[in-house]
Formats: sequence, C-alpha cells, structure tokens
Amino acid sequence: MHKLKIALIALPIALILIVGALWAYLWYSTKQQVDQIVAAAKPFADISYRDISISPAGSVGVNRVQIIIDALNDSVRIGSIRLQAPNLLALLDIRRELSAGRLPSALALVLEQVEVSLDGGLLGASELAATQRSSFDNLDALGCGPTHSFGGTEWREMGYGNLISNINIGYRLNPARNGIELQIDGDTRDWAAVNLTVGLNTPSAAPSMLDLATTATPKLTKFAAIVRDDGFNQRRNDYCTKKAGKTVDAYIAEHTRLLVERLQANGIYLGPGLTEAYRNYLAVGSHVALNLSPPVPIDPREFQFYKPDDVIKLMGLTLKINEKPVTDLSIRWDNEKIAKALATKPAPELAAEAASTPTDRTPSSTAEPAIIPKSFHPIATSELGRYIGATAKVKTANGARYNGKIEAIADGMVTITIRKPSGTATLSLRRNEITEVDVLY
Repeated sequence: MHKLKIALIALPIALILIVGALWAYLWYSTKQQVDQIVAAAKPFADISYRDISISPAGSVGVNRVQIIIDALNDSVRIGSIRLQAPNLLALLDIRRELSAGRLPSALALVLEQVEVSLDGGLLGASELAATQRSSFDNLDALGCGPTHSFGGTEWREMGYGNLISNINIGYRLNPARNGIELQIDGDTRDWAAVNLTVGLNTPSAAPSMLDLATTATPKLTKFAAIVRDDGFNQRRNDYCTKKAGKTVDAYIAEHTRLLVERLQANGIYLGPGLTEAYRNYLAVGSHVALNLSPPVPIDPREFQFYKPDDVIKLMGLTLKINEKPVTDLSIRWDNEKIAKALATKPAPELAAEAASTPTDRTPSSTAEPAIIPKSFHPIATSELGRYIGATAKVKTANGARYNGKIEAIADGMVTITIRKPSGTATLSLRRNEITEVDVLY
C-alpha cells in the first residue's frame, strides 16, 4: 500500500517534469530561432518582440512584434505570430519531419493584429510601382471623378487611419487522395474578409519537399473563394460619389460601364450575367462566393487550348453574389490583346518614349530629375477625357494612325497635336471615328 501511494505521487510529478521539459525545449528552441531571424534582418530592419508563448493546443508564438524598416521610414506592429500544428506532439515533430525532407501532415502560420500605417512609406511605395502598371491595374478607380487610382491618400480620405488585419495561411495533406489543401484566410478591419481554399494533386500520398519542388505544375482539384464586404464598399461609394458629383446609383452605373469598356479594349468581353454580377458586388455588405470543381484534376496551362465556354464547363465553375446564383457565366477573351495589354517594353524604348513626352519639371539644384519608364496602354475611347495632356497613339476607322498629345475633347471632336519634320500640327478627329487608343503612362 505504501508503494502504491508513492507511485500515485510520483506519476503526476513525473508527468509535470516531462511536460515542463517539453515546454522549456519549445521555448528555448523557438527563442533561439527567433533571435537568429532578428540578427539576420538587422541590416534591413530592426525587429523587437515582448515574449514567447506556447499553447497546449499545439502552437508556439511570438507576441508584440514590431518591425521598423528604416529604408521606408515605416514600421509594422503585429500582435502575435504563431506556428500552429494539429497538436503538441505534432508541433514537437516539425523539425524532425523537415530535416528528413518530409512535409508535416498539417501546418499553419497565423498573424494576428497586423497594423500598418497609411502615412508610412510601406504603402506609399506603391506610387513608384504605379509607373509600371498595366491596363488592368486601377480598374477599381474608374468613374471616381478625377481620381485615377486608390492609395494611402485616397484611403485616408475615405476615413481609414491604420490598416489592421488578421492572416492565417496553412495547409493539410490528404494522403487518401494524393492531395494537399491550402487554406488562406484574411480580414482587414472595416474593409473586407477573404477565404481561399485551393486543392492540388500531389505526386504521392506523402509528398516530400523534393516532390513538390520538382513538380512542374500541380494539377488543380478544387478552388473556392469567398469575399465579404466589411465596410469598404460603403466608404468607396461615398468617396467616389462626392468626387464624381453623382448619386450612388449613377456612380456604380458609370463605373461598371467604364470597367466593361476597359476590359473590352484589352481583350476581355464579359457577358450580361457577369456584368450584372459585378454591379451587384459593388453594393454595401456584398458577399461573393466562387467555386471551381473540375471532375478530374486539371493542369491550368491547358485552359489556353479551350474555348471560354469549354473552360467554364471543365472547371465546374459556379458563382454566387449575395447568396444568389449567377446563371449566365458567358465570357470571351482575345489572347493576343490580353498579351499586348500585359506586355512590357525594353528599357531603352521606354526611356525614349518617356523622354519624348512633354512634361513640366521643376529644376533641381542638386540632381537631374530621373526619367521614369512608361509604356502605352489600350483604353476605351469613352475614357479619352481622363487623359487630356497625355501622349497617345490613335487609330481611326479608315486605318489612319496618329501619335501625339491629346489637347482637348469637345462637341464630339478630339484635338491632338502631332509631331512633323517641320514642327507640329494640330488635328481634329471625330470621336466616333476613333477605333483604337493607346495612352502613354
């Protein structure tokens, strides 16, 4: 009886010591790796954190992280960064699995309360990237009065201060079906929430890191995307109606029309069903659900060999807007036009075009102004009024082509100044006879 009492006392003590040892091991190894990351990032960013926490549910995390990026004069604050496994034993086994070149059965990276300021250089850096944009960028700003793109300044005017987001990126292996399922969930406060699920066919039931690295293109088994508006539509609609001087319904109608025309100018032709679906998506509190369920795993590269209607059937595509199914999913596209819209030109050609574009520059006593590469982008003729003063390539119905500066648009006529060997000449072209327009920006 005495020995039994000793055993009953010793057993929980031993369990506590084992658990304590595991906790200490996880804490120390995590701290060691985090400190190595902090040291490696030192030349680029100053990273600090408050503490490390471990959950018996199978996660280890770093709390109150701050990343200061000196080059951008900005910082990012993160409430916590956690590595989440199915349970504590799976968490302990991660290092061994990776060392053996195997993927753990499931893993997720969770970032909570990621806060980025709209006043810093991180989001403001998008202004430079905008010079390289294609004709498919900034579609969301069409019809918004004089606003051509949305960035930090516009978002602040909409009432945003800091962007605060939660992000969860994870995967789970499905050995029974030789598959891997990726899950990406994110939400930004007073903006929107997004949930993505992607199913991929893997080379084997238990793929290694090498298997995935050597697979040229994994085949798609499923794709599901859900987007829920959480306040952005209301703020954007209010902002753009004031900028455009229109009612909400008039702004949405104008934005939708310009979007459809821009897409058509660049080789994408939406049917009536998708056009109306997009119009409904702009409503406050909208909910979008897109699902792809191909009957067999499919390589996305094969889509180029099929007609649009056949692609929709092969993918098993379904779409719901505000819980209402969209029955007309008709769409066409022109691969050649799309490729042209997405193509970039060689640097010397871009620099020459940028140098020939008339612009007003303020002299600098310290350095010559840098030439920002630009390129031509197709636009709809109805958008010409947005590009007064820009350089454009224009083609008319009779096949004539002109390259010059758009001066004015009035009474159905477009005034353009072109360069000639003897100087310049100003032409007036009928707007309804212009068939193609490419604008330099």
